[in-house]
Amino acid sequence: MQQNSDVPPRRNPGITSLAAAAVFLASGTSTGHAAESTVPAPNPCPSVVAVDEDVRAMYLEMLLDPNATTRIKPSATDNQAKREAYQRALAAQQARDWANLCRYQADNAAILATKQRPRVVFIGDSITENWQLADPDFFGANRVDRGISGQTTPQILLRFYQDVVALQPDVVHIMAGTNDIVGNTGPTTDGAILDNIRAMIDIAHANDIRVVLASVLPAKTFSWQQNEQPAQRIQQLNTKLRLLAKRRNVVWLDYHTALTDPDGGLPTTFANDGVHPNRTGYAIMRPLAEEAIAEAVR
Repeated sequence: MQQNSDVPPRRNPGITSLAAAAVFLASGTSTGHAAESTVPAPNPCPSVVAVDEDVRAMYLEMLLDPNATTRIKPSATDNQAKREAYQRALAAQQARDWANLCRYQADNAAILATKQRPRVVFIGDSITENWQLADPDFFGANRVDRGISGQTTPQILLRFYQDVVALQPDVVHIMAGTNDIVGNTGPTTDGAILDNIRAMIDIAHANDIRVVLASVLPAKTFSWQQNEQPAQRIQQLNTKLRLLAKRRNVVWLDYHTALTDPDGGLPTTFANDGVHPNRTGYAIMRPLAEEAIAEAVR
């Protein structure tokens, strides 16, 4: 981990929420004349995707329990049908809310209502989302988890203001890039990934939020994309992210070195599927995160 002494980017108070512009455009107000009637804006979050708790619990334990691969055997027929229905519901939700701004809307409102801002917000994809489930004691009022499974850096960037800036934390922990590499929202370049993360850092700095930039975790293969061999690209991207952290004067957090095996993969000791950490993997990550957060606020 390292923090550069360079001067941070110039703060720009003009950076505001994209949502504010959307509200203005949706208001229907015409110039020169007061609106005679008000048309209610459509609810962007009309429903929440139903989750079958049995399937959810089974799936999470298969990922998080270091011994799960030897003792959990899902019921093929029943659970397969439930998973397919859930995936269809998720696809329909993404069609109307691509960045999943609805996901934490109510939770964010509840935090804002307390008028007590969290010290740290963790934002990212499923690796961040699962962390709270694997180690709930690590999170709470002072550490808030804003990970969403499957997300890529453009999606995370779109919700950065809502899920980070609006909560006014001291520090944001950014960890993303795995799903960009696998192409969850289409093929992309390392340059595009860096641009998205650079934008997050700049928005954080403009709002007096310090940044911990975490490496992409190692992976030799993706279970859902067997043709991909991402280990070398992940290492190359991490080299670029480390340089970005230095240039932007943010704390670099190298999980990759702590978790990788000689082949550039995430060993079974730390991950049941080679991509998502299990509880043992998160136990390795926790003190590294604590140290990096402490460094960021010095």
